[in-house]
Amino acid sequence: MKKWLYTLLVVVLAACSNEIPEQQPAKRSGRTVLAYLISNNKAGSLDTYLRDNVIDMYIALGNMKESCTLLVFYRPYTGDTPLSNPTLMSFYTDGRGNVNSQPVLSGDNLTFEAVCQIAQKKEYTMNSQIATDPVVMKEVFTDMQIVAPSDSYGLILGSHASGWMKGNSVQSKAFGDDDGYNIDIPDLADVLKNSFSEKLDFVLFDACMMGTAEVGYELRETTSYCIASVMETPVYGFPYDQILPYLYSENVDYSAVCHEFVSFNKTNNLWGTCAVMDCSQMENLASAVKAKLSEWQDALSSVSMQNVQQYGVGSYRYFSYDVLDFFRELGRKSGVVKTTDLNEAIASVQSALNQAVIAKDCLSGVDYDFDGVVIDGTRFCGIGMYILEEYNPYVANKTAWNDYYKQSISWYHAAGWDDLNLN
Repeated sequence: MKKWLYTLLVVVLAACSNEIPEQQPAKRSGRTVLAYLISNNKAGSLDTYLRDNVIDMYIALGNMKESCTLLVFYRPYTGDTPLSNPTLMSFYTDGRGNVNSQPVLSGDNLTFEAVCQIAQKKEYTMNSQIATDPVVMKEVFTDMQIVAPSDSYGLILGSHASGWMKGNSVQSKAFGDDDGYNIDIPDLADVLKNSFSEKLDFVLFDACMMGTAEVGYELRETTSYCIASVMETPVYGFPYDQILPYLYSENVDYSAVCHEFVSFNKTNNLWGTCAVMDCSQMENLASAVKAKLSEWQDALSSVSMQNVQQYGVGSYRYFSYDVLDFFRELGRKSGVVKTTDLNEAIASVQSALNQAVIAKDCLSGVDYDFDGVVIDGTRFCGIGMYILEEYNPYVANKTAWNDYYKQSISWYHAAGWDDLNLN
């Protein structure tokens, strides 16, 4: 009789295994990793690659030697299958080769469709709402925390992006592209701050051009660390089968995360940069930049911007310059000529960068040229920043960029640009 009841219980539980349970789950120790992926963009340009990313995350889970949880919100390309609606998928591995109580898929059985099939799921109809709407994002992040209460969270954001720039302007995407709609970075920072009671352990941007001082500064109250590239990110994204185990570690090896990303791009004959910002140090970096800009402001109009490492291509060319390389050039124009003197003169900025950028890696040299941008590894500090039209002739016609930067981006004031004498 007991055996019959046990068998019946197993059957009932198995039948419900693809639905997120209604009852409050027990809180798990350690970190839960969350992913917010948006593929509903022009012609589904990222759909194939984001699907592959989910498969790679699943592979990593299957290889974990400890139990852990992964939640993936996936906004599919309109009319796509197997997910007809935006869906929150939950995956739990026991650390013994099982995901959601089933042996890990492999070989020909390992497909996006199969991975979605075993996921515990919650669908969102959204109607006219979009995945970059702050209300929608907050709802999903709240649901994630209900599904998987945890000591802490790390967040992966995957989609198109264009750094600090305003969405729906100058062909910009800010973060996310859901049928052309985006969320601006100050608004994203507010969503994260309002959605989580504690700072996120990290935010990883699997998206273009997010590795800037402006982005890191906006996120300083929402996350401890920001992982991003200052350049455009190849569509393949991060190699999650390699990096996900690092993201579950109590003390994340951020240097290894950067190295794996850059090594993956090198293997695939691509380009790439990756850096990790300690967002708690962005105030200190802003102060160092502000002090040096004030000290050398008379030389700003003399800076030869063509001599500074820049990271943008196409319509985004000149959106971001290497922070330290800019001060090297500014120092030369200020009269600090000797290399030893120059290094000493910019030591305050270098010191602040050493604290703010805790890991970095890049593919440097002409073999990794991307649309005319060649990274000089000896000049790569990890992150970039915008140089306004008053001091940069290359953006003199970027009215929308400059106006939005001054009105909405906190770094503009924190770094002291607004205090400079423009005469």
